Amino acid sequence: MRLEKQREDEVRRRKGTTGKTILATIWLGLCFAAAYYFIGWLFETGELTPNFFWNQLFIPRQINEDWLQILAAIVIVVVMNFFVLLGFGFSSRTGRIRPGTPSLKSRNPDPLDKRY
Repeated sequence: MRLEKQREDEVRRRKGTTGKTILATIWLGLCFAAAYYFIGWLFETGELTPNFFWNQLFIPRQINEDWLQILAAIVIVVVMNFFVLLGFGFSSRTGRIRPGTPSLKSRNPDPLDKRY
């Protein structure tokens, strides 16, 4: 009986994560597209050249410009989403709650509680 209730509780907690996953995938796709076009613009204007990657960052010359643009776009997406995560942590109430903060209600009910 207790295992069934735990399983039902787990299913209830996971409900609605599909929409969040789809939204996160769309967000990452849009971020990657924006970063790729930005890096392409930097390459076209000459602000960023393949020689920077090859000479300064010691990336082998066998990697052509297209792959350099893709790798740079991925780095921009990671950095950008890191700062979005930090902003969420600082501004959101959920992000500011410290683990172990005492409250009257627990987010996860005790499975060993007899009322459970």
